[in-house]
Amino acid sequence: MTITESVVLIRFPESGHAYQALSALRSLDESLTSLQVRGAAVAERRPDGTLHVPEQSDDTISTGTATGGLIGMLFGVLGGPLGLLLGFSTGALVGGVFDLDRATSVDGALALLSAQITPGSTVVIVEAVETTPEPLDQLAARFDATIERQPTAQVAAEVEAAASAAEAAQKEANRVLRERKRAEIRAKIDEKVETVKEKLHR
Repeated sequence: MTITESVVLIRFPESGHAYQALSALRSLDESLTSLQVRGAAVAERRPDGTLHVPEQSDDTISTGTATGGLIGMLFGVLGGPLGLLLGFSTGALVGGVFDLDRATSVDGALALLSAQITPGSTVVIVEAVETTPEPLDQLAARFDATIERQPTAQVAAEVEAAASAAEAAQKEANRVLRERKRAEIRAKIDEKVETVKEKLHR
């Protein structure tokens, strides 16, 4: 028996179907031995490109805190500047410059998952352990949804790299801001010195 650990993204044509599917997924997790759901949550990509993850416990499945673990970290990456950079033309890139070679590649797991969450769409992202893909495939088919799987280990590695890249970018942005602030202060001091000199030479 082959056991597969995946991050599964299911995209729905209607947002209401995502919440129905999450409820059905909860039942599957409780009744099937061929499927273990480590975590799952609904997410909505708004028209402006921002990612919204509902806070209600009814909108998540988790063995720990709501949207915790890998799913929570994944949402953090896909909902931030890197997610916009990887998958969307909508929205603004905020913050520093990310080292994409280090964080992920354009055909990496994060890029492929991000590309599936188009503006205006609603998805369920699942961290699943499967002995057969049929339960989740059938769940997606029931709601006329598309389904994308990426290996959990690869997603986790890319999320960790993306987080490191984001941290490095933030440090660089902070350094640039500090230098700019110093330059502005120095310019004001120089301006005052010149003003005093002009007064003394009159």
